[in-house]
This record gives sequence, C-alpha cells and structure tokens, in this order.
Amino acid sequence: MSVRNRSVTSYLKALIGALALTGLFSHAAAAQDLPPGHPPHGGATDNKREASPAPSQAGGGFAQHLPADSVTQHTVTLDGKPFAYKATAGTLPLLGPQGDVAAKMFYVAYQAANAPARPTTFVFNGGPGAASAFLHIAALGPRIVPFAENGAAPLRPVRFVDNPATWLAFTDLVFIDPVGTGYSRATGGGDDKEAAFWGDEKDANSVATFIRGWLSRNGRSLAPVYLAGESYGGLRAAILAEKLLDAGLDVQGAVLISPALDFPLLRGNRFNVLPLAFDLPSLAVAAAELKDGTKTTVENIAREAEAFAATDYLVHVARGRVPSEAITARVSQLTGLSPEIVARNQSRAPDDVFFDEYERATNRRLSRYDATVSAPLPMPAKNDRFDVILDGASSVLAPAAATYIAQDLGFRTDLDYRLLNETANRRWSGDRKRAHEASGVELIERARTQNPALKVFIAHGYTDLVTPYALSRYLIGQLRPIEGAAPVELHVYRGGHMMYFRGASREALTRDVRRMYETSQR
Repeated sequence: MSVRNRSVTSYLKALIGALALTGLFSHAAAAQDLPPGHPPHGGATDNKREASPAPSQAGGGFAQHLPADSVTQHTVTLDGKPFAYKATAGTLPLLGPQGDVAAKMFYVAYQAANAPARPTTFVFNGGPGAASAFLHIAALGPRIVPFAENGAAPLRPVRFVDNPATWLAFTDLVFIDPVGTGYSRATGGGDDKEAAFWGDEKDANSVATFIRGWLSRNGRSLAPVYLAGESYGGLRAAILAEKLLDAGLDVQGAVLISPALDFPLLRGNRFNVLPLAFDLPSLAVAAAELKDGTKTTVENIAREAEAFAATDYLVHVARGRVPSEAITARVSQLTGLSPEIVARNQSRAPDDVFFDEYERATNRRLSRYDATVSAPLPMPAKNDRFDVILDGASSVLAPAAATYIAQDLGFRTDLDYRLLNETANRRWSGDRKRAHEASGVELIERARTQNPALKVFIAHGYTDLVTPYALSRYLIGQLRPIEGAAPVELHVYRGGHMMYFRGASREALTRDVRRMYETSQR
C-alpha cells in the first residue's frame, strides 16, 4: 500500500488513490447456486492424490487452463507428533446474474484429518492485487519457505520446510486468491473481465460469495468462521465480517496483520500532522536496532517513544512549524538523526528524512516494510523504487508458490501464478463512502455491535513504516465501548510489515493467536 507522497514501488504507489475512486458491484451468486461440493474425505496415504470432478459449468478464456481440483494427504510434525491433514488445491466458480460462470477463484484448503468440529479460517493478503502466498507459504501454512533471522530475504537455496508455527494446529485453513491474483481468473479473460471484481465492494462481495460457497460445499455453513487478512486484507476482513454476519454465518473472530484500517490517516500531507506522531515510535525502534542489532531490547524504547509522540511531540507539531530546542533534542535522541537535521525540519522527524539521511550516510536504502533492513545502492535492474523486503520476497515467493502448488499439491496449470497484480492495483476502484466515511475500525465496531462475542486481534511489526503500529493503537483508543464485547487486542512484534518473516515473531504471533482462538471456543 502506498501511504504518502514517497518514492516506493509502483505496487504501493498506485494504492494512494485507490480508495478515493468510486465503484459498486452486486454479485448475484448465492451459496446454494454453486456446483456440488468436493467428494468426502477418503483414506488415501500420505501425499496421494485423489481425483475430484471438474466444476459442472465450464468457463471460457483462461478457465480452460485450470485443471480439476487436486486433493492430497499429508502429515506435519506438531509438538513432536505427526499431524495428518488433507490439502485441496482447486477453484470455485463465481456465478453471474444469469447463472453463467463469471470467474473461477483459486484456493488451497487444509483440513485436519480427524477433527471435523474445528473452526475454519479464511486467509488472504492485501494489495489490492496480492495473492495469498505471503501468508500461505511464509507464515501460516504447514509448509513454508524459511527466511533469514532478521526477515531480510528467503534463505538460499530456496526450500520448503515443515512449519511448527502453522495455524493448522488449531484451525482449518482456506487460503484465497481474489480474482486476478494467483490462479484466479475471470472466465472470459482480459483486464476488463477481471476489473468487474476490482474495487472494495466488488472484491468483498466476490470473496464473501466464495466463503459462503466453500462452506456450503463442505457442509460447514453453521461452523465457526474466522478471517485473517494482511495489509489491505485487514480492511477486506473488516468489510467481510459485517457482510458474513449479515448472511447469518457464525463469524467468531478476525485477525488483522499489519492492517490498513484508515487510509486518510495513513497519508500525511502538510496539514495532516498525525502521521508524524504515528511514525515516531517505529523510527525510534528502527534506529535502536540499526545501531545495536537484532539482539537489542526495544520494548522500553517503543513505550518511551509512544508516550512522547502522543504528548509533547504531538502538541509541538500541531502548533505549526516552530522549532523547539527541547523537542529537537528529544527527537534526535530517539531517532538518531542529528540535532541539526531535526532543527532544519522544525523539530520534526518525517520518515522520508530518516530514510534519506540513512541513505546519504551509508549508500544503502532502507525498506519501508522493515526499516531495519537495507540494500546497497544502486538499485537492481535500474529500478529506483526497488524495496529489498517486498521485491526480494516477491521474486522468490511467486515461483516457490507455483512449484509447491504443482509438485506438493498436484494442481498443475500453464497459467502464471500472479503474486502481485499491478494492473489490479492501478485500476482498483473504491466506494467513496466507505473510503471517506467508514474506516476499517468503524466497520469492526459495527460488526462487534452485531456480535459482541466477535474477537478482533490486530498484529503489527515495530519497524513497519507502511502501516505503523501506533496508528492502530490510536484507532483502537477511539472505539466506543460496546456492552458485553471483548476488547480489541493489539500485539506488536519484532520486524516489519511481514513480521512473520522472522521466525521468532512468527512463533510468537501463532502462540498469541492460538490463545485468542481457544478463548473464543470456550
């Protein structure tokens, strides 16, 4: 996501205006209109493929390259014991107003072999225009690509390993690729066909239709449902929670990872100074880790920066561009910027100044996705907007996802696996009312009013400068009390936007989320 006037990847830059556009889509398909479900679970041996019939309604264009669903059996070691599960890689058709197949949405579902009463968690990434591979094969799935200790890049040679922190230990998982991402395609092919699914409401309606359809196919329409979304996917989860509750589903929880919940507050400008205060704690933690390494303790630094940012610093920047020696000294001490640089910026620490000064001093460019990770200049492939975290991970996760889906899950196709669809990102059209009148937290508030038992878990990385954690803390503080509702949880971990790239943070995230699930099921 793009959040300010910055030199970032085109994938992020396009999102600045995404929610300012208008668009509305009413998807006509209902759960009962979908084709019959998958065959019942059989007794196949480990990694043995079961044949599944192709959907009964064929589509044209790209759809002809989508094979029948593939069902395989696997085991993973969890807590020192073998855990058996079924994996289904396939597509589910979305029907148009006349009952024709408008699109086929690709998914990978993992279901425990001997635990039919478990909740189901539907997982997606953000973008808009991102497939679910980030959360699927780098965070939550049973098999993942390991990254370096600081989350900077996947380890070479690229390989898959069992994930002891998989959420499959406590919930079935369905990873969804929205239309135009992964192997999901509009059946007619072409950008115009897919654009019918690109936009806040269009997207949410299609994903909601998928969820209802998958639950119906699998006889789980009355079972507990959870949602997990990252970045823009956090906003998608907030929209979906209300839609699915309206549809009568038992939505019990939502996990929002590095969510983009309020775009106007993410976008700083000359007259919106709040982002300066939201960024400061993340800059302070990044400065400490850049100076002392990953072993440094950052929790106290974060708390100190949060307190200063919400009091003296916020009052100072709200007064206008008037320098202050006391504020300058404090900002300099927290961020590592020289007093001269801070004073030159009217005792403020804009994040672009922090990044520019680091680059000037080191000839390296920091990632906005994790401001402790950098790449040497010049940027590769003459791409001045290269981000070492996003682009480095994407270059590996796209072919890794395609290889894993084909070889381990048995779903083989000639289509490209679209990890990041920049066309979708550019052409995304948001509902103006939703973008400017209803933030993600307002949608969460309405969902919690409808179901006070709904658990909401928000996770952030300390050094994420794309969606800084202090913004979510601020938004949570603005929520109105709801009688009988559980408080919204906020957890912050070492690392950046994809804090789960760091093994220790991935394990801590899973541990905390599992506790929330177990509380919900009591």
